[in-house]
This record gives sequence, structure tokens and C-alpha cells, in this order.
Amino acid sequence: MSLILAYQNRGLAKDFTIDDGDGDAITPGANDKIRISIGRINETPKLTFDSDTATANGSSITINEASNRLRLDASDLVDIDPGIYTLFVDYFDNADASEWKNVSRQVFVLEGT
Repeated sequence: MSLILAYQNRGLAKDFTIDDGDGDAITPGANDKIRISIGRINETPKLTFDSDTATANGSSITINEASNRLRLDASDLVDIDPGIYTLFVDYFDNADASEWKNVSRQVFVLEGT
């Protein structure tokens, strides 16, 4: 688990990989997806989007062979109250029963402006 620090008035871009149980990087296939949710356990997420569809403000996930890129637009962060959240990374493996699997949880700290 790592700490991701973001600010309400600034966008954020972060490269990341998805690792399997042995610590080897997984390269998502053509029909696989990655979903990001920012929120707290047992609460409605403050922000959710996946690699198929960016938010209206442009927050997005780009799947690449070497690593994946998370882009959070400042306009998507402005309506989230500053505080500590969890950033959930879910993976949809089209070849494996076609279901979302949580593959990572990161500490997400949003600082006010």
C-alpha cells in the first residue's frame, strides 16, 4: 500500500502496474478494464471511472503494456471534501469469469486549496 497525495486545485498523473500474487506485472488484454474508485469502505464512492470511459472532466485511465496511467483532473477533485480516503483499483479480466476483482487499495489524501 502506498500514499497518494492530491490537491483540490491541481490535477494528478500517476503511472502504476497491476501485480499478480507472485509480484509479476499483469498486462491487461484488449477486452480487460481497470476501474478506480475513491471513497471510504461502506460509503458511496466520491469518484468512480474506468478505462473505457473518462469522466466528463477528463479523469481517465490509460492501459499500456509497460504501465498504466491514472489521470485525475482537478475539476473532479474540487467537490470532494479534503481528507483521507481509499483509492481502490479493480481489474476486469475478460478471460476470467468476466467479473471485477479488487487488486489494490491505496491511501488517498486530498488536501484543500
